[in-house]
Amino acid sequence: MKYQVTHTFPVPLDKLLHAREERYKHLDQFPDLKNVTLLEEKKEGNLIHQKRKVSLEGSMPAVLSAALNDLSLLEESTFDITTNTHEFKISPPGKDNVFVIKGKSKYEASGSESKRSYDVDVVSSLLFVSPIVEKAIEEIHKHSLEKDRKSIAKFLGVES
Repeated sequence: MKYQVTHTFPVPLDKLLHAREERYKHLDQFPDLKNVTLLEEKKEGNLIHQKRKVSLEGSMPAVLSAALNDLSLLEESTFDITTNTHEFKISPPGKDNVFVIKGKSKYEASGSESKRSYDVDVVSSLLFVSPIVEKAIEEIHKHSLEKDRKSIAKFLGVES
């Protein structure tokens, strides 16, 4: 299942990119991000590789709870600081057959504002229920992206 999401911010691109990284250093100010743990980060030239663990306690759909013994996700991502693109893969640890979220986001200037655009694909290989799983994960992921947008906007001081 493919979908797209675009968020616009009333700030120049450099401020958006700064907020994208810095808010994780101030998690006490962003309760919506407290379910995210940075496991690893390496910088190689223009690339920033990260692994994050995302806890899904309390937000896992019933159709998935039975298929997972660990209610968390592993996000592996690479951000290219020269192109401002972020490629990511999110899945339950060791359970790619349950579902995988793959996507790419791009951060770019848009006049005096800036935006980030996501192209996302959710795939499940669970027999008989994969369309239900994919739709549920799409909704959860879109909600997560909206919470992320709000945390950036709050960090930038453009939303409370």
